[in-house]
Amino acid sequence: MANLNQDSDIMIDQIRTIDNKRLLNKVGDLPSALIELVKENIQIIIDLEQSTTA
Repeated sequence: MANLNQDSDIMIDQIRTIDNKRLLNKVGDLPSALIELVKENIQIIIDLEQSTTA
């Protein structure tokens, strides 16, 4: 799906911060629909409520 050599999982409950300098190579691209699903699940995990006002 993301042009990876093997199936991979996104572990939403194990989010970590790292320095951008550690990101050496881009390994693939996620489809927009999957990115939105990941964002929704991150909001659930960290208990954020989406604002309905702009």
